[in-house]
Amino acid sequence: MRTTKWSTLFLCFCGATTASLMAQDTRNVTEPITPKVCAVLRAPLKSAADGPVIGDTADDQNAESSRETTTLQTALLNCTKGQAVELTLGPNPSFNAFLLEPITLPASVSIIIDGGVTVYGSRDPSRYQDNSDHAQGAICGTVGEYQVDRGCLPLFTLRTDNGIYGYGVIDGQGNRTILSGDNQGISWWDMAFKKKNSSNEQASPKIINAGVAGAFASNVVLHKITIRNPPFHTVGFGGNGFTVWGVKVQAPWTMPNSDGFDIHGSNITIYDTTVAIGDQDIAISTNNIDTSNITVRKFRGYNKGGITILAGGDSHLTSNLLFEDLLFTGSLPSVVGTTVNGVTEATLTQPPYSLQSYAQALPTSTGDLKAMQITTNISSGTGSKPGNTISNVTFQSVCVQDIVRPINIVPLAPFKSTDNLPAIAGVVFRDVHVLPPTAQFPKTNKGVPVTPAAAGGYGFFLQADPSRNYYNDITLDNVVFDDATQGQTSLAEITAIGTAFTTVNNVYPPILNNLNNQAAANAAGPTLNLDSNFYATATSVSDPSLAYACPAKPPFVTGELYVTLGRTLPLGEPTSLPTATINAGGSVTLNAVVQPIMSQSTFFNPKGYNAQPGLLAVGSPALTNPVEFYEGDVLVGTAKLSANGTLATLAIRHLKPGTHVFTARYPADAYYDATAFGSVTVVVSDWPRSHPVCGPSGDAGCPVPVGR
Repeated sequence: MRTTKWSTLFLCFCGATTASLMAQDTRNVTEPITPKVCAVLRAPLKSAADGPVIGDTADDQNAESSRETTTLQTALLNCTKGQAVELTLGPNPSFNAFLLEPITLPASVSIIIDGGVTVYGSRDPSRYQDNSDHAQGAICGTVGEYQVDRGCLPLFTLRTDNGIYGYGVIDGQGNRTILSGDNQGISWWDMAFKKKNSSNEQASPKIINAGVAGAFASNVVLHKITIRNPPFHTVGFGGNGFTVWGVKVQAPWTMPNSDGFDIHGSNITIYDTTVAIGDQDIAISTNNIDTSNITVRKFRGYNKGGITILAGGDSHLTSNLLFEDLLFTGSLPSVVGTTVNGVTEATLTQPPYSLQSYAQALPTSTGDLKAMQITTNISSGTGSKPGNTISNVTFQSVCVQDIVRPINIVPLAPFKSTDNLPAIAGVVFRDVHVLPPTAQFPKTNKGVPVTPAAAGGYGFFLQADPSRNYYNDITLDNVVFDDATQGQTSLAEITAIGTAFTTVNNVYPPILNNLNNQAAANAAGPTLNLDSNFYATATSVSDPSLAYACPAKPPFVTGELYVTLGRTLPLGEPTSLPTATINAGGSVTLNAVVQPIMSQSTFFNPKGYNAQPGLLAVGSPALTNPVEFYEGDVLVGTAKLSANGTLATLAIRHLKPGTHVFTARYPADAYYDATAFGSVTVVVSDWPRSHPVCGPSGDAGCPVPVGR
């Protein structure tokens, strides 16, 4: 049986990775190093569960955001190239928030957002208005006959040698009401529902954009930050050289248009990243340039749209893509014990809602869930369209659960008979294990969960156009849809039209080796819709016990641990060390950043997607327990999560000589399982023995700690 240490890797964020990630990205990619600090800005605001604590009028908000934005933009302009402005906690750590309007980073200058700090985006659309030709007349904060991604500047614009680093949070406040314009009084997310089922598009800002309107970006880094509650798409990149490392993206599970990453270009690495949002986790397109040499590794998607390759209506190439060590799940941590738009949990469990789980509030949306897909991103329009070429794409070491279409290759619609179809060749699925569905993935009858409740089944969709001599070229290498304990399959439907198959090593169920003809009625197995398929080679092995090994349950908490020097808030000092070296008797501070996978915002729209009882955009409950810190098996202390609810710190004083290895743990609560994470090493020298009166390292009159 194939084995993996995947679950251990997910829970252990163990310091810097020094080996390069040799894959499709042609660069020598290692973990980014936080730049030196040129200026430190302390947080001027406190925050509450729903945002910064400040007057709620447009005048109150705009006066504050304008002042803070000017201060930060000035600091960035005065920063030496290769350095960064650090946003840190205030003198009183309860001051933990900034409120900003759109910011453009100068070339070769970056931003560091410290753990415990939240940067909130303005809620006033007028502050984001894009008056350039690129806007094409679109008005930010409205819905109209616009092209996508027009009318609004992003909160952060990155271009050349820019980065955003640190363990802090960027919150776009997509869940909160906007403060001006035609849609004043409704939220950015309400706008997404407002334009649903129409030909209109919303003008809403991205959180981060690098490379717009042909001005492509280069050498951009996102490191460790959390980005939550985007008003619209979260991160956009177009250009050459993009590194995403240890980043978390969060929005309620079904919030439309909250894409995690929209990328095109070349030499892109996304590593150790978690996305829990309501649209594509990662959308890859050409957008009128070739897109190639992309590596996505150690990726966790709690998702609706998964990793999506878009077959756009242009003639450019998409090639050399590797997606490895992936988890996708549509499961939720639990029922959130809170009030949703004035409706209590107790009410939601009674008629007419009768919810047994939040997943049941999403019956028409669960049909949209995908994990790995190739589809189109063009409108029907008029005139002929070219077809691009997608080749050399590999998905390997993948676990999927509660996603209705784990594999979905349907790149045709809305191409017309006069268009040149996209060409898809060399797409490989290797070591893919689709686990049996849980009760959170309900079987539905026309969008309504069946009674009594039953788990749903999966669909496998590959659709080309053999009438035009257009085929998908697909390899299945150890792909298993299974319930191994019962010898059954959870694969309920297969559509395969115009597919050239290669199956090697092992596939399950056995029907995956025989999709080349329209099959007879198959009452005991999946529903089949087959036409014009053939096999280059087919394996004779069909054994679910050979499936790629997956963890029993995905974690719904992320945790990272880093160390800072001394026992006070560092300013302008390294803030994300995996290791430290100090003198005997010195002190360090252990910093644990712990948070739910998903945003804690929950949003209920009674008319959303015409669902009954409505569309519930699911957020996560807050974490309530203190974090535990260990040296080996010995508990050395606990600390409550403070600041924005993500940071717990513990000062370790008067350390004795030797090597000290610390880890952390979030203990189980009513919603989440226990989660162990992190490993930091502190090496303590036995010098200076000649200074017995010295207190913690760095005190007046005492030697300064030795370097990193």
